[in-house]
Amino acid sequence: MRKAMKDAKGPGNFRNLFYYSPNGKKDGIQIMPLSEVAAKDEFASMKNVTRDDILAAHRVPPQLLGIVPVNAGGYGSIQDAAEVFHNNEIRPIMAALEGLNDMTGENVITFPDNLGKTGENS
Repeated sequence: MRKAMKDAKGPGNFRNLFYYSPNGKKDGIQIMPLSEVAAKDEFASMKNVTRDDILAAHRVPPQLLGIVPVNAGGYGSIQDAAEVFHNNEIRPIMAALEGLNDMTGENVITFPDNLGKTGENS
């Protein structure tokens, strides 16, 4: 135990010590700094927060990306989410791109009228 504590990387790594001995078997004693245990537990939380930040930045509904809901209520209708996303995010981008037509004086970019409408082929 002393050797493991001396060989630990980082200053003060063993200020807190977690002692684990399952059923007292050989090699059952494991010495871990609490900071490593906490880091493993925090990884899932940090991953979820990062995912939510990316979704918010790109303004894409999670059900359109196949993200599984963590609550029993779910995210609601995929079709409704797709329609709202199309109307609020995609249509403004399409309008901005079609502005190139005015700048060039030619029809360089066009979109089908039914593009992105639910229930129709695009």
